[in-house]
Amino acid sequence: MKDFLNYYYFILPNKIYMVNNNYYFKYKDYNFVLYLYNGNNIKDLYNLNNYMLLNNLKINKIIINKEGNILSIKNNKAYCLVELFYNNNINIKDIVYFSKRVNLNIINRTNWKALWSLKIDNIEYNLSHLKNKYKLLYNSSFYYIGLTENAISLLNYYSNNTNIGICHNRITDKDFYNPLNIIIDYRVRDIAEYFKYLFFCKNIDIKEIISLFNNIKMNNLDYIYFYIRMLYPSYYFDMVDNIINNKVSESKLNNIISRIDDYEYLLYKLFLLINNNTNIMSIEWINKKFAI
Repeated sequence: MKDFLNYYYFILPNKIYMVNNNYYFKYKDYNFVLYLYNGNNIKDLYNLNNYMLLNNLKINKIIINKEGNILSIKNNKAYCLVELFYNNNINIKDIVYFSKRVNLNIINRTNWKALWSLKIDNIEYNLSHLKNKYKLLYNSSFYYIGLTENAISLLNYYSNNTNIGICHNRITDKDFYNPLNIIIDYRVRDIAEYFKYLFFCKNIDIKEIISLFNNIKMNNLDYIYFYIRMLYPSYYFDMVDNIINNKVSESKLNNIISRIDDYEYLLYKLFLLINNNTNIMSIEWINKKFAI
């Protein structure tokens, strides 16, 4: 990999550390990571990265190779070099600050109804072939498909949100300032995905999440779209993709399934708080389960 970096970028680091197919190194007191890239929208990501840098928004920088290309190829694999300016010790203030309003129409993920309906179609298609191999996945899928359909039903009821900004595909500690993790979506996406991340990955309790939520100010439609995004089980579908692609064991699903009741209670508490700010249509089966 040293020869590869020297050839494409005139960089010759002393040490390189490989983590999850990505290569981290330091060169002349600057930190870099060479990401393995499997996507198909690298030009849009590069343009969005430049937009953010030109507008002094916090993001790490994509580095072009000596041939003027965004990606460099080795053994039929594409890599993207990124200079690291920022660490990833993030909190809710970072999430709220990051999602700046923008009028760009690239890497746009605001068509939730179409994207989520496609997700349901894909999982139903895959599981029809794999239900004997992944019984836990198959049996749990009906619940999460139903949760997604609840989210879509709310989207059908409310008008389109115009509060669009720069967001993340997914929220993690290690990829918050990664320019390959950036998309355009409703600004509440990041807040909702951050709360899911805290709940399922960090095991932050419900009281703390509610406390964080109470310190965030939104307009009425943002409150509603935030709740809809909380309903959508992105955490489950991500796990399904990893299981089907043999990245994790199916048993990992138990970490999600075992917390169904707790997550439903979080949804119930958030509904009550949001309903104090604006009228929002309830998911009756959730509210009925916890109402006294």
